[in-house]
Amino acid sequence: MDAAKLKTQRARGRPSLTEVDIVAGRARIAAVAEALFRMEGYAAVSMRRLAQEAGCAPMTLYAYFASKADILRQIWAQFFVELFGEMNRKAARVSDPRKRLLLISKRYVRYWLDHPDRYRMVFMTEGVSQADVGKFIGAGSVISHFAIFAETLHAAGIKAASLKLMSESLICALNGIAHNHVTISEHEWEGAERLAETVVHAILALPGSLRERK
Repeated sequence: MDAAKLKTQRARGRPSLTEVDIVAGRARIAAVAEALFRMEGYAAVSMRRLAQEAGCAPMTLYAYFASKADILRQIWAQFFVELFGEMNRKAARVSDPRKRLLLISKRYVRYWLDHPDRYRMVFMTEGVSQADVGKFIGAGSVISHFAIFAETLHAAGIKAASLKLMSESLICALNGIAHNHVTISEHEWEGAERLAETVVHAILALPGSLRERK
């Protein structure tokens, strides 16, 4: 977002946009884009078409977002804020770290099953480059969200030296559960939450060499 550019554009004869205006404008454009991407596919929607649907000039759209990929990253970020907001609220109510890990793991999988279109938009959108994904991950907010898994595993007794391996193994397993349920739904899989529970129990039952001494 180029806030200075937006404010400069508005300076001649019209009131300047506030930060609240800019945030609201980005959210409105992202909502329009999400609907279009879902209906027509990300690759099929041009910035010109998006500007038309959003009721603004293409140059105004570029003042809010640097590119179509930038808009998609905004949509992804909104999904993750909602998902991890729910997980953190639920986790705060559970003192036992093992039960907390089980709860957040189930909630993570359930979110994507409740919103399969969002899963596809995040993990299966065609026309998105690895550079686009890397820029999203590199921004830091996504990584900080996922830290809840490592933090909870550590609270449950997993050694600090093993946290990266264990937390990434868990995340990959949970994504795999969600992916199979969303994309191969005709198969009679075991329930997603039961599968998540099995993975969590397996990790927590790993050899004592991976655990902190109590």
